[in-house]
Amino acid sequence: MALCAGVLSRRRVLVLVLGGLSVAVLSFNAREGLRPVQSREWAGVLRLVSDPKMFPGRVVADADTELGRVQFTATGRAAPVVGQASAGRLLSVRGSLRNLAHPDRVAYRHVRMALSASEASLERGTELWRVPVDLVRGAILRGAQVLPEDQRPLYTGFVIGDDRGSRDEVVQAFKDSGLSHLLVVSGQNVVFLLAVATPLASRLGRRSKVAALLSVLFLFAAVTRFEPSVLRATAMAMLAVAGTASGRPVTTRRRIAIAVALLILVDPLLVESLGFRLSVAATIGIALLASGIARRLRGPEWLKRVLSITIAAQVAVAPIIIPVVGPLPLASLPANVLAEPIAGFVMMWGSTVGVVAGLIGGWPAAVLQAPVRLGVWWIMKVAERCSDLPLPRLSLPVIIGITLSVWVLLRVHSSWRRSRRTPLRQVSAG
Repeated sequence: MALCAGVLSRRRVLVLVLGGLSVAVLSFNAREGLRPVQSREWAGVLRLVSDPKMFPGRVVADADTELGRVQFTATGRAAPVVGQASAGRLLSVRGSLRNLAHPDRVAYRHVRMALSASEASLERGTELWRVPVDLVRGAILRGAQVLPEDQRPLYTGFVIGDDRGSRDEVVQAFKDSGLSHLLVVSGQNVVFLLAVATPLASRLGRRSKVAALLSVLFLFAAVTRFEPSVLRATAMAMLAVAGTASGRPVTTRRRIAIAVALLILVDPLLVESLGFRLSVAATIGIALLASGIARRLRGPEWLKRVLSITIAAQVAVAPIIIPVVGPLPLASLPANVLAEPIAGFVMMWGSTVGVVAGLIGGWPAAVLQAPVRLGVWWIMKVAERCSDLPLPRLSLPVIIGITLSVWVLLRVHSSWRRSRRTPLRQVSAG
C-alpha cells in the first residue's frame, strides 16, 4: 500500500511538473506572439474573428492577418462595408499598421497591432464549420427584429451575449442594479441549453447522445464567439457530459479545476481576461458557499436558491471586480431575486423558440416572441427601479468585514447549540 501511495504521489508530482513546464513554455510563446511589428503601410486579406462594433465615424473588430491578430478600425468608405460583415468573413483591405495604445487591455485576445483602413471590400469564401454557426446566430438575431427596438440588444445579450446597440442609460441601469452579468453569456446559459438538449437526445444511443450533446455545446460556444466565460462554462459542461456517459460523474469542484487547467494550458493568455477571472471566481464561490448559505436562509426554496447563488457569487468576485469598477451595489440582491427567474426563461426561450421565430419571420414570429417581449420589459423595469434604490455600495473592506462577522456568528451559534445538546444527552443517558 505504501509503495502504491508513493508511486501515485510521484505520478501526481510528475504531472504537476510537466503541466507547469508546458504552461510556462506556452505562455512564453503566447507573449512572443504579442510582440509588435514595425509600423508601416499594409495591404492584404484579413479574416474577422469578432463581430464589428459601431462607433461614430468608425467600425472596430478583431481580425487575423498574415502578421498575426490586429485590432482593425475601418473609417470612411470602409466603415459601412465592414459594418455589414460578421465574424469569419474575409476582407481585402489597404491601411496602416501601428502600435496599440493600450496593449495590455487586449492581450487576452492575442492582438499585437492596430490596423486602420479607409478602403475595404468583402471577399468570397468562409470556413465550412461556420455555416451552421451563422445559420443559428442569424436566426436568433432575426428573431429579435420583431421586438421593440430598445429590447433587441438586451434580448440578444441574454441569449448569445451580443448586446451591441444598447443605449448607454440602459447599460448604466444594469450596472447600478448589479444585473450587468445577465448581458454576458455564462454558465447559466449553458445549464439551460443542456436542460433543453438532454431530453431531446435521450432516445439516442449512449455514444450518439454524447456526440450530440458535445456538438450542441460546441455550436453554442461558436455562436457566442468563444467568449472567455463561455469557454469555462462549456468546458465544465463537456466534462459533466463525458463523466456521466462513462458512469463516473465528475464533482463540480473537480470539473472547475480540470476545465480551468485545460483552458489555461491551451490558451495561457486567458488569465489576462477579466471576464474569465470573474467567471471562474463566481463559479468557485457558488460551488463552495451557495449550499451553506441556502441552508441558513428562511423562505421558499426558489428564493433561497437565488439569494444564496447571488451572495456566494458576489462575495467571490468582490476581490477581483471592486479594484476595477468600484464598490458593488447592494441593490443587486433584490434586483437578482426579481430578474433572475425571468432572465432564465428568456435565455431558454431564445435558444429554442427564438431560433424558430427567426427562421419563419413575419407575424408568426411576433406571436412566438410575445412572452419574451414581456420578459425583457420586466427585466428592464427591474434594472431601472433597483438602480434608483437608496441603497449603499459595498467596498471590499466592508464585504470582508461582513463575511468574517457572519462566519464568526455562525460558528458561535453552532457551538452554542452543541453545548445545549450535550447536557440533554447526559440527562437522557442517566
